[in-house]
Amino acid sequence: MLKKYLSNKTINLLEYYSTLNINNIFSNDVTKSKHQSSANKEQLVSQLFKEINDLLNTKNNNNFFYKGNPDSKIMILGDCPNDDDIKNQEILSGPRGELLNKMLSSISLEKEKYYLSNIYFDKDIDIKNRNNFYKDILIKHLKIIKPKYILLLGEITSNFFNNSRNKILDIHGKWDSIIVNKDKFITFTTFDPEILLREPENKKLSWEDLKKFRNEIFKN
Repeated sequence: MLKKYLSNKTINLLEYYSTLNINNIFSNDVTKSKHQSSANKEQLVSQLFKEINDLLNTKNNNNFFYKGNPDSKIMILGDCPNDDDIKNQEILSGPRGELLNKMLSSISLEKEKYYLSNIYFDKDIDIKNRNNFYKDILIKHLKIIKPKYILLLGEITSNFFNNSRNKILDIHGKWDSIIVNKDKFITFTTFDPEILLREPENKKLSWEDLKKFRNEIFKN
């Protein structure tokens, strides 16, 4: 009876929607799934970093190990905390962090679009004797986050996996990859913002790196 009071266009729309599962269309199941995924990753990361603190037996409770979106396909890795990070209890903070935010914003990477962490989690590092310790931690970290791309900030971070001593001027702007078991993570090296604060003449090179990185990540 209702049909005779409705236009043909409205009837066609109603018949079309009746063939679909409207509950699924307006359901927040997908949103819930994403939230559950993020919560699960954050729980695993929290457990991992509690293990790190216990192993390091740090006097300071340095729980500023990461920030950003653990579900992002983009992971950004710095080298280690500096004095500002320890003072502010925040990863990549102070002038270094402010410059990094400007660098990432310039290529449309806001906080919700990336996940940020460090290779090392204490300031005074005996790299030679503790490299394997931190390598094991990073492998566990990568298995949790599973990024597609990793932006490596600076030569210490870039040289970490192959124990090389390449200088940043030789390796910036270059693509590579890390293989962990059967997982492949695409890496790209650019300048650590702390270097750019000391050597601002390299900002132009950094900008060219960032544009190259942006063109790749937004292509996929």
